[in-house]
Amino acid sequence: MISEEQSMMGRVRQGSVWGHRVAKVAAAVGLSAACASTGLIGAGGASAQPGLTLGCSTEPGHTTCSYYSFGSAEYYLDVPAGITSVSVTATGGSGRGVQGGRGGTVTSDLPVTPGQRLIIMVGAGGGSGLNSGGGFAAVATQSAEGNWNAGMNSRLLVAPGGGGGGAGAGGNAGASAPGAGGGQAGSDTAGGAAGLGGAAGTLGAGGSGGLLGSGGGGGYFGGGGGVGGGGGSFLVPAGGSTGLAPAGSVPTVVIDFDSSYVLGTGSGSGSAGSSEGSGSAGSSGGSGSAGSSDGSGSAGSSGPAS
Repeated sequence: MISEEQSMMGRVRQGSVWGHRVAKVAAAVGLSAACASTGLIGAGGASAQPGLTLGCSTEPGHTTCSYYSFGSAEYYLDVPAGITSVSVTATGGSGRGVQGGRGGTVTSDLPVTPGQRLIIMVGAGGGSGLNSGGGFAAVATQSAEGNWNAGMNSRLLVAPGGGGGGAGAGGNAGASAPGAGGGQAGSDTAGGAAGLGGAAGTLGAGGSGGLLGSGGGGGYFGGGGGVGGGGGSFLVPAGGSTGLAPAGSVPTVVIDFDSSYVLGTGSGSGSAGSSEGSGSAGSSGGSGSAGSSDGSGSAGSSGPAS
């Protein structure tokens, strides 16, 4: 378990869809990659209701960056120098409702290039309805901000969400809703067909379940909406593995990589500031602050606290 002294965390405040809420960590604190939020995303103009956190933790020789959201959000990670592969574990969200389907998990190594920007998408794509579908979790190379299809088509890995479930059970990730009138699962090439009173899934997004039905889960292609929503489909890189997440899971992406950079070790500690705020980034033997957007601060050094 990584100690508090080794963690770097920030919080993005609630904002509008497509809004910019950026929290950057200065390279001066010792890590060339910036773990940050770039904004909120939603399919088809759907309103995002974010509950976002982010953070990169480093112990000697190894870095872990974790991202999750209760709404629809997008982050980025700039790959540090010398890193050519990252290990990703993504978890899709469970569908809402007492019979919501379980989200999926994908674990895989991804080849990367130093300086490459990875886009992390969490919580997007759940179809609307009385019980909404779970959002997907993905790693991509293009933002969905302003161009949903471009972002969706650039995804390298997708862990889908489960279908929403109320009057009828929602389908788990990759599976259709089991009852009569339920939506079908998304496939490798198309969204799931609609069930009773619902809409078909589309690229990335689950179909609506209507006023009384349940939405399909987001995914590579979303599940159809209906009495119960269908699960979204997976996108799995070569060599990757899949599974089902526990019921009630929140969309999450965890990225691990070996790194010679060390952040927040020694006796220093702190956190990355959020948008419209401030925070501290600990250094070896000292402490200091790294200002955020609309905030201010200074990077700590190896001497006394700044």
